[in-house]
Amino acid sequence: MFTPGFLFGALALLGMLSNSVETVNAQVPGNTIPPLSLDSALWIWTGEPPGIPGMRAFRKTLPEGRSRAVCVTFAIAADDAYTVWVNGVEIGDNIRKGGDPGGSAFRELDIYSVSLSHTKNVIAVNATNVVSVDGVILTGVVQYEDGSQVTFVTDASWLTAGNIPPPDRFQLIDFDDSNWAHVAIIGPVGTQPWGVLRFAPFTGKACGQSDQPVGPDGPYPLACPVLPPLPHGAKSPYWDLRHQVDCEVRRLEEALFLCQREKQALIDKLLRLFKEIGGTDFCQDIQCT
Repeated sequence: MFTPGFLFGALALLGMLSNSVETVNAQVPGNTIPPLSLDSALWIWTGEPPGIPGMRAFRKTLPEGRSRAVCVTFAIAADDAYTVWVNGVEIGDNIRKGGDPGGSAFRELDIYSVSLSHTKNVIAVNATNVVSVDGVILTGVVQYEDGSQVTFVTDASWLTAGNIPPPDRFQLIDFDDSNWAHVAIIGPVGTQPWGVLRFAPFTGKACGQSDQPVGPDGPYPLACPVLPPLPHGAKSPYWDLRHQVDCEVRRLEEALFLCQREKQALIDKLLRLFKEIGGTDFCQDIQCT
C-alpha cells in the first residue's frame, strides 16, 4: 500500500506541473548538448607498467547537485578499446573504429548523452589494452533539474579494480567498489604518444529524445523504472498497481518537458490508478473525479 509520504509527494507533484513546463524545457533542452572541454581531463590507468595486455575496470560516481541529476553528456576515448556503461546500461564502445594498436580510435573521443533517473549515478568503463601504452580519457557534464550543471573529467577521483579482469557486475550502480584503488595519472591531453585529440561528431540523441512517439512539443518520456522486489518475498495484490503509479509519477516528472496536452493525459492516467487503489472515499478526499 502507499505510505502517506508517497501520496503527499505524488499529489504535490501534480500541483507543481502547471508552473514548470516552460522553465525546465529551457534549462535542459532536448535537442542540444552542453559544450565539452578537455582542458582538465587526464589520461588514467591502473598503475601497472605500460604494455600489459588485458581488460581493466574503472568506475566513477557522478557528482551530486542541489537537485536531481537529469542528464549526463560525456566524451571518451581509450587506448586500445573501451565499452562504457551508465547505471548498468551499456551505452557504447569504440570497437567499430578498430580499437587496435595500429588504429586511431584513441585520438577521437566519442560523445554520448544519457538521461538519468537515479539518485546515485555511475559511469563504468571496461578498457582493453592490446599492446604498448594504455590509457582512458573522458570529459563530461552533468545537468540537473534546477538548470545547474557540473563538469567532471578522468582524474584521481576515479576508481579501478587494478590489474585483474573486470569483476562480474562491476558496471551496476550498487556494485561494492569500496576496496578498489584510485587510478594512476598518466598525464594531461598532449601527453605522448597520444598527442592532440579531437571530438567525434555527435550523431546520437540528446537527453530527452527517444525513438518513442513524438508530440508537438517534444519526445515522450523515458521508460518506467524497474520496481524493486517486495521485502522478504511477500506478496500483495496491489503491487502491480503500485508499480504503475510509481511509473506514472516518474513519467510526470519527465512530463515537464512535454506540452500541456500530453502532461494532462499523464495526470489523468495517474488519477485513474489512484481510483483503482483507493476507492471512492479516497478519490473524494483528493478530489480526483
